[in-house]
Amino acid sequence: MPTAQELVRKFSDLKTLPHVALRLTKLVNDDRSTMHDFEEVIKLDPVLVTRLLRLVNSPYFGLINKVESIPKAVVYVGMKNLRNLVAVEALRNLFRGGENENGFSRKNLWIHSATVAIIAEMIAKRIFGQEGEDVFLAGIIHDIGLIVEDQLVGESLWSACAAYDPTKNTLALCEQESIGTDHCLVGNLLAKEWRLPNEVLKAIRLHHDMERKHSLGSITSILQLAEYVAGKLGYSPLVGRFDPLPDYLVRHVRSTMTNYKVIMRDLPSEMAKAKDLYETDL
Repeated sequence: MPTAQELVRKFSDLKTLPHVALRLTKLVNDDRSTMHDFEEVIKLDPVLVTRLLRLVNSPYFGLINKVESIPKAVVYVGMKNLRNLVAVEALRNLFRGGENENGFSRKNLWIHSATVAIIAEMIAKRIFGQEGEDVFLAGIIHDIGLIVEDQLVGESLWSACAAYDPTKNTLALCEQESIGTDHCLVGNLLAKEWRLPNEVLKAIRLHHDMERKHSLGSITSILQLAEYVAGKLGYSPLVGRFDPLPDYLVRHVRSTMTNYKVIMRDLPSEMAKAKDLYETDL
């Protein structure tokens, strides 16, 4: 059976984030970065320039005067939102593909990932009073390991999907039995190659860890909450199957149920905004 490292090495030979995305991620992680640094990198990608200007001049920002310069656009959008824009653009094509008989679909996985990202950002901002950019990134990328497995060991992944029963196991446990590793470990290693923030890496690795109690408000716990809400609303990668919440998160949701009901009420409008922002099929 292949190890997570072997799968990532083989996959990296085929797919990687574009050079511009890697450089932007590095800049976001460097406190010494300036707007000029971002401008110089963005100029290397004419498509990104077009997307950035279209984004900042969209109704979402509601600016009175049209923005036509890269520096001003970066100021309005923000460095981390810019990084997320590039990540969404880079990853979108990896999620194209058909559905197999066990219900695994790259399209469903993309819709699930985008929905989880939006819900996670809403929870971060509305429940925990945090900026939501990093947790949005974690949501978009948390299941990227499934794409690696689908491409390299598809039949074994599909067997894991068939064996997955949320009342008895997790998909990650089924993957361990069928493949020898799981998408959490694979995704963590791939995201590490992309130099994503440490808390994002941790959340990718642990988002199916139902045994440990993670800090409330951490990216990991928010990601677990968002996955559960997405599943309840019908946006799970394997339709109708999703992990239950750990007990400590059940208690948290019950104590703040009114806030979560508001999030679920507002989700359609937030998804519409995201579609405008990222041109994501939802």
